[in-house]
Amino acid sequence: MTGRPRKTEGNARGYAVEIHRSDDGVAFELEKCLPIEEVIELSGIRTDSIEGTQLLRDPLTGKWHLYLSVDVGAEFIWGGVFWETLLLVADDLRGPWESSGLVLRHDQSYDACQARDASIDIVDGEWIGFAKAYDYLGNQRTQLITSSDGVDWTKHGPMRVDGEEQSMFYASGTTFAGASGPIFLGVARSAPPLPGPVADVLHDAWKLDNALWHDDFVAFRVDRRAVNFETIFRAPWRARSEYELEEHPLHNYCSVVHDPYENRLLFYVEAIGPDSKAPSLNESIERVLVFECGL
Repeated sequence: MTGRPRKTEGNARGYAVEIHRSDDGVAFELEKCLPIEEVIELSGIRTDSIEGTQLLRDPLTGKWHLYLSVDVGAEFIWGGVFWETLLLVADDLRGPWESSGLVLRHDQSYDACQARDASIDIVDGEWIGFAKAYDYLGNQRTQLITSSDGVDWTKHGPMRVDGEEQSMFYASGTTFAGASGPIFLGVARSAPPLPGPVADVLHDAWKLDNALWHDDFVAFRVDRRAVNFETIFRAPWRARSEYELEEHPLHNYCSVVHDPYENRLLFYVEAIGPDSKAPSLNESIERVLVFECGL
């Protein structure tokens, strides 16, 4: 499991990336920590923060692929505006790590500000991912990306949902092989469209905190040719633990793991704690929770 710790003191937002290991999927121990200064030294890329992270093992080479969302804005702005995705590669989780550079750039009209926070999996021998895309108008969508090696990626555009275009929609989860094609399982977030052009700090400018977002548990069938999520199941995510804020329990990220030893699914979610000042940028306390679903 990977994650990035953060704090508000001293402008230290995502100040490192951490890799944890577990024997049972519940109790994790720290395996490796890469501070942001080391990431900058490895990549040669100036960055103010690390956000969404993803770790996969390349079945062809056996190497670990660590994807990091990095703030590449020209100057420090709290919250960040311009984000891209950096790839680090290693033979062993403890390193040494090497940089493969920025593999997902903000170079299309629909991701002109941000191309990051990808949910990446390997299905039927192909790398497939769903990445967050921000444009200059403040629209946030989920774009489809595919690759043959996890390094060179092809963008297929923003995902539709049941054939409808989306303006404020982000899906985070895991893609599994299904009998009728890839199945995406996770959390989808939607919100009303934003009222104006991109400002310096997106969340603070429009008060776009978690109170405006709607979080749903989803199961989507993936139609690659149509770049479309076909809804199999969708229902609001409800707080079901003492560690979740009752009104707005979730933030952004989710992943799902099939545990073949216990024949269960483990859902890992980023939860907003009840001890938060508010469900918004800089005021929420967030933790990773795991939920179990027997099969």
